[in-house]
Amino acid sequence: MTEADAVRTFLSVVSPGFCIDGELPAVHLEGIEVRHDGHAIAMVQADGRTLPLRFTFDEGKIARVEVL
Repeated sequence: MTEADAVRTFLSVVSPGFCIDGELPAVHLEGIEVRHDGHAIAMVQADGRTLPLRFTFDEGKIARVEVL
């Protein structure tokens, strides 16, 4: 599984419970940038806002997710 596939799978599992300010907005993945430093950046649109999420990978698996 590639990093981009791992990000898509993670968001498909998490997005139904994704919460902004106590609300459950519709979440749409805008794009994924896979970097060569063990990170991937996903741009997620939720409630009219675009949020950058940074995924850190360790041994090919997601180790950490941060909202930037």
